[in-house]
Amino acid sequence: MKFDKLIYLAALLGTLVSCRTASKPIVFDPMSLGPSGATLKKYLDREEHPTPRPDSLVGVVKIEASLPNLNKKGEMVAEKTLAPNGTIDYEMRSFTGDNTIKKEVIGRYLSSEKEASATPSFGITAQNYRFKLKRRDRLKERNAVVFDLVPRKNAIGLFKGELWLDEDSGMPLRETGRLVKNPSVIFKTLDFTRDYDFKDGILYLAFQDSQADTRLIGKVLIRMEFDTPHYSSATLEKTHASLD
Repeated sequence: MKFDKLIYLAALLGTLVSCRTASKPIVFDPMSLGPSGATLKKYLDREEHPTPRPDSLVGVVKIEASLPNLNKKGEMVAEKTLAPNGTIDYEMRSFTGDNTIKKEVIGRYLSSEKEASATPSFGITAQNYRFKLKRRDRLKERNAVVFDLVPRKNAIGLFKGELWLDEDSGMPLRETGRLVKNPSVIFKTLDFTRDYDFKDGILYLAFQDSQADTRLIGKVLIRMEFDTPHYSSATLEKTHASLD
């Protein structure tokens, strides 16, 4: 059986990490949503003026992927490096499973993410989304404020779903939803959930679960679990030297 149609997978999954849209500036005051708007304001301010990282962040990720209808699956362990400028690189440590999963699913997804990180992108901002307070909840022993996200346009990379924020800090805890527009007719839907964590002042993606429903090969499942990242050895050496 030929699997060349899987090359479209990268185009689809790559939209999870990049949304390149541009339009007229949107004026939005988060405080118009009431007291919980203060939480959203902290998040949006941080997205607009991110704190520079002193050096690259390095961490290990475990990736499980499968094509249930084709009875194919595989698992990869890789090292992820996030540079200060936002570009991403992966280095495989090990893989077990079907070679199709390694090359056509996991490999193409990682390549797509690397390419997307090298170009300017727009994420969950007032420019791309309308926000509506949905409820308060709990996640990972933290008080959370949940907002409904509705894209301002049906563009590739945008999704309809929810944004969970830590009530006190405005840090993201979860993004979950469904893409509003697919980049190819071979895809029916793509649903995903991303969970974030922050430790020692570092915010990082801790978990991602993606499920694409296609017309040619059925479902494509990818699950990613990230260890807590650390700064590269160069930064650690500088830190130790300053303490001596």
